[in-house]
Amino acid sequence: MATIRALRTFLCVAQYGSFAAAAEKVGLTPAGVSQQMRLLEDSLGHQLFDRIGKKLSLNERGLRFLPRARQLIDQFDELITSSDDADDPVGTINAEAIASCMSLLVKATLHARKRFRRLTIRPAVGYSTDLSARVEAGQSDAAVAVRSPRPIAAGTLWTTLYLEPFVFIANRQSTEGLDRERLMHERLFLRPSLTTHTGASLDRFLKDKRITFGESLEMQLSRTLVELVEQDAGVTIVPLGRFSSWEENPRLRIEHLGFPDGRREIGFMESERKRQLTSQLRQLLIELCSEQPLPG
Repeated sequence: MATIRALRTFLCVAQYGSFAAAAEKVGLTPAGVSQQMRLLEDSLGHQLFDRIGKKLSLNERGLRFLPRARQLIDQFDELITSSDDADDPVGTINAEAIASCMSLLVKATLHARKRFRRLTIRPAVGYSTDLSARVEAGQSDAAVAVRSPRPIAAGTLWTTLYLEPFVFIANRQSTEGLDRERLMHERLFLRPSLTTHTGASLDRFLKDKRITFGESLEMQLSRTLVELVEQDAGVTIVPLGRFSSWEENPRLRIEHLGFPDGRREIGFMESERKRQLTSQLRQLLIELCSEQPLPG
């Protein structure tokens, strides 16, 4: 018979596409994962995956079985977390965060270990464009992410944690005494990719404020853009990371733009399926953010 552990392993294999990648997530060897999947398929009486070399993909039956497996795990987690003692939650949360917020999620995870002995949080890093969809699809239980411009989907909850203002950043030594508007046209403008929530939000802001620039280059991560500015490869406008040390860097010239609406929203997205668990993580994140001074 299939076990809950085998179903969890199945979800990992379906998500990561190989026994080796899934093994790292579930604490088994690749051979152990393979054995679990073989037993699961034997129990069901049919295969769930198409195997091409070392790569796996769900076949038609596997695709039909996937939402049922998720539902069974959700029901099991709800059963074991329905304790009357709200101060002692039991279960597992798969939580993700954008790179700039990973330290916040890790701190919350460490606090949770001390406060809730039977609550397990598995943190992972992801891209902002993926995180909302992953929580909505049930592939992740919660995420610290940039708010998407589209409405929050049914079945998910959003809590704003803090706001990060857009700032102009240039190399301090090479731009001393030069006007910001002139620099925006004469230097390469390094901007967050338009495929990200941050890039799309910044693009709307620039157009709304009629801020123009010359030649530009898009990159995925704000951190990479700032590193390039530090090397005097160009100038940028990015959100001032709440947990960054950019303002302490003597090689960076940072100017606040002075527009209250020029900012990105960082928050906690959680699935209602595990609200009884994710609410504990949400509260820890709120507590940690209230201890951190605002940038600027």
